[in-house]
Amino acid sequence: MIDQDSGPKTRELSERESAAWEIELRGRLGLVSTLPAQIRLWGWIVTAIAALLAAVTRLTGLTHPHQMVFDETYYVKGGYSLITYGYERDWVGSDADEMFVQGLDAAADTIGDYVVHPPLGKWLIGFGQALFGTDNGFGWRFATALAGIISVILITRIALHLFRSVPLAFAAGAFMALDGVGIVLSRTGILDSLLAVFVLAGFWAVLHDRDWTRRRLARRVAHGPVDREGRPLAALGPIILFRPWLLAAGVLIGLGCGVKWSAIYALAVFGILVFVWDTAAKRAIGVRRWFTSGVLTGGAPAFVNLVPIAIPTYLLAWLSWFLDPRGYRRGWAEMRRTIGEEVPFEQFGDTIAEFISYHRQMWGFHTGLDSEHTYMSQPWDWLLQLRPVNFYWPPEEKLVQDCGAERCVQAISSIGNPAVWWLAAASLIVVLWYAIVKSDWRAWAIVAGYGATYLPWYGYIGRTIYQFYSVAFLPFVVLALVFGLAWATDTLTPPNLTAVRRAAARRLKKRGAEDWTLTISPDEERTEDPSTHAHAAQSAISSEPAAMEAGTAAARTAPSPSDPEDSPYLDEPDLDHEDSASVEPDPIERAVATMGGPEALSYELHLGSKRASLIFSLTYGFVIAFAILWWPLWTGMTIPYEFWKLHIWLPGWS
Repeated sequence: MIDQDSGPKTRELSERESAAWEIELRGRLGLVSTLPAQIRLWGWIVTAIAALLAAVTRLTGLTHPHQMVFDETYYVKGGYSLITYGYERDWVGSDADEMFVQGLDAAADTIGDYVVHPPLGKWLIGFGQALFGTDNGFGWRFATALAGIISVILITRIALHLFRSVPLAFAAGAFMALDGVGIVLSRTGILDSLLAVFVLAGFWAVLHDRDWTRRRLARRVAHGPVDREGRPLAALGPIILFRPWLLAAGVLIGLGCGVKWSAIYALAVFGILVFVWDTAAKRAIGVRRWFTSGVLTGGAPAFVNLVPIAIPTYLLAWLSWFLDPRGYRRGWAEMRRTIGEEVPFEQFGDTIAEFISYHRQMWGFHTGLDSEHTYMSQPWDWLLQLRPVNFYWPPEEKLVQDCGAERCVQAISSIGNPAVWWLAAASLIVVLWYAIVKSDWRAWAIVAGYGATYLPWYGYIGRTIYQFYSVAFLPFVVLALVFGLAWATDTLTPPNLTAVRRAAARRLKKRGAEDWTLTISPDEERTEDPSTHAHAAQSAISSEPAAMEAGTAAARTAPSPSDPEDSPYLDEPDLDHEDSASVEPDPIERAVATMGGPEALSYELHLGSKRASLIFSLTYGFVIAFAILWWPLWTGMTIPYEFWKLHIWLPGWS
């Protein structure tokens, strides 16, 4: 009912109208009202299959090699020191690694070791040793292997959330489970796989916050005071202060910072992403001052929920250092005073002054490391895996297995699966197109992932950095690949209800050009009969009956990605068109007329076409074939030297 007073034109919605309008707003915001039980079941089935595949590739033969691999010498012994002594001891002597492998810690000195990364990752590696022993590779590497498996589970669930397709979700999980960067870093006791899982978990929490917040926005608008078109009367719209999923994201990214500092970029980029999404949501629900609202009622509360909690979480990772006076840099303040030197920040106490001094020393290391290394590379090399790192290459006399050839070798290379990385590099072009031109929020989410975990390395050009850092953005590489495949196979579901309607309108226009009878405006035949009005509202939603069939996806009404006349996928409806009043039916009446019908934004259980199945089958074939080919070099198997040479396709791969 519409208030006819001289004041602002308000509209009191009935219970049925409010329920229908809430469903409508959810659709505009890109939300699905309910997740069908069949989709939920198959979603977890494909997640379990992907997790099993990840467990096989990461746990099989994890004890090999029975010696320190690459930088394990720092982090495995550091983890052992933490769980055994409570602080990181310095290890002395050239034979310290060999003694440790034999189960001896006589090479561990009592002085604190200078380490350049926070302790949390080493604590996790140490917990693996506490569970499975300190004298075997399974104990050294269990934590990183578990992190790799969890990452595959997370990427499968994230892909299901983004693409609303069970086959696409499985593809994401399978591709990540069979990638060499993920496999090698999961099978090596260093920090990067642990960093990656915390950042990815933070991204997963940010996605959940997006849905959680938008559901509440839709409900508060639909059940609150609105104008004649269903827009909130409050100039700034609904205000949501407490956001538990953002708190969780802040904790998870704070834990990532407790492993490696580079996680802080994710905190910044994901925070910006949340602000943009909040602002777009306010515009989509018709808030008059949507940008101001995005800043004051979206960005500000989001910052308060996301950022402050990350600071104490990071400090918690240093708890053992604060509690144990034997750690590195402890006692430094008193030592400086005894020799008559100034102690910076001593007004905060010796422990805080030593903590700050330690961090300044770590910062100097990370920003000043520029020594040459055989396997150093630059960020532009990583997208195509042009310079992988050889983690393991023992002398021939130490090989305990015979390969049956004149010369045998063992090697562990961090090379990614070429089918994954090379196809993903091409798919990234599609992702950027959809982000910039079509304003697809899912494409922007993937771009934000690259921005948080890949782009910051361009600030370290010329420094000593390595290709295996790319494990942190491997999940977004996989998402880009799946996005590109979905585009190529026309299985990319529409991002919101507005996209569905625009696609339907374009198809109606196209069909009208072919059949002039379809171009007759409903207004020309409209009567005062309410049923006729409801029929017009229904026709505005979908011009193709097949688009609304039960059990079929709304993606079938989505525009073909190859159509050059496609309108952008916006995150909000066109609320201000001058002629909307003369063309569009009443939006709330339209919502009521279509309530109870099939879900406009639905999930896909199948790929839907033979062409899509063929393309995905070929991609699976390439990924699996390359995984089989490279498996010996990802796990350090004994192989003929000539077979190893067959893998050296590019000069940088040797």
